[in-house]
Amino acid sequence: MSRLILPAVLFASLIGAVVLFAPQHEKANAADAVTRPADKGASRAYLHSYNIPSSGLALEGYCPVAYFAVKKPVLGKPEYASTYNDVTYHFVSADAKEMFDEDPEHYIPAYGGWCAFGMAKQDKFSVDPRNFKIVNDRLLVFLKNKNVDAREIWNQGDERANLAKAAAHWKKVSGN
Repeated sequence: MSRLILPAVLFASLIGAVVLFAPQHEKANAADAVTRPADKGASRAYLHSYNIPSSGLALEGYCPVAYFAVKKPVLGKPEYASTYNDVTYHFVSADAKEMFDEDPEHYIPAYGGWCAFGMAKQDKFSVDPRNFKIVNDRLLVFLKNKNVDAREIWNQGDERANLAKAAAHWKKVSGN
């Protein structure tokens, strides 16, 4: 009987550690991984090379139009959703959804939603959608965690050179 208890305790400790050390916005997902049925569908994380959570929801639900309209990230609402290139976006209002639907290429994040700095370094970094910058009328999103603020590093460098490097790597990664 004790042989069964020890593995169960170790498994429970491991799951607790995953939840404890996961970034704050990922804690619910780490816990859900244990209870979520395996048949929920394939991950959409790399759909068309885009950076999409397994939910298939771009920008973690932030409205791509709000970055331009109010110059800050604002969570969208599921009742105002659009899908473009098999990627779902949420919007703050019917008007924002309509603006997106008229010109989605204008509002979607550059480099498939991957970190712009990561693209410039020829890598794919996950992003914090609250860490962004509009450059040349394009939405750039960046990695940010307790150790790294990629937007800050980007801003300290040569932006024109970083944009060229990021565009070249995105072309290679996306096949476009």
